[in-house]
Amino acid sequence: MFVDVSEIRNSPGHRFHYDLTEEIKPVVVGNDEIRFAKPLVVNLDILNTGKTLVFNGRIKGDTELVCSRCLETYPFHLDAGFTEEFCHASDLAELAESGQDTEEIHVYDGNRIKLEDIIIENIVLGIPMKSVCGENCRGLCAVCGANLNKEECDCKTEDIDPRLAVLQKYFES
Repeated sequence: MFVDVSEIRNSPGHRFHYDLTEEIKPVVVGNDEIRFAKPLVVNLDILNTGKTLVFNGRIKGDTELVCSRCLETYPFHLDAGFTEEFCHASDLAELAESGQDTEEIHVYDGNRIKLEDIIIENIVLGIPMKSVCGENCRGLCAVCGANLNKEECDCKTEDIDPRLAVLQKYFES
């Protein structure tokens, strides 16, 4: 996904709006894969501040995540906002000389800015670190592996601290 900024670069102080729709391949994060049910919608406002272009955007889309407790897939509506700043390579030295911190500014060359990496980065930031299908998800049985949301199991799950196990004989009378 690219945005042509040739007109924007020549219009300091102006704001431009784009509504983009993009089909995104599944994104792999660690051992998890984020799949998209429909194309993502990206609403983008671009402000030309003179030397930089400030992108304020919102990413919306329906994804399928895997629950970290029961390992079932479930739908998740992604709605993530982002702000990124871009500077053309020819303006970077002048920007740095003016005292502005250029560490967080993306540098681009030409008249097109590639948004795919920024969109994927913000998708990953918008997904819960520990995705759970619901607050009441009971997960999997630690002994037999049964999905406790769908079935009960007869496994004993006594968690006794081994340091305190000797005290258990006092309660077995």
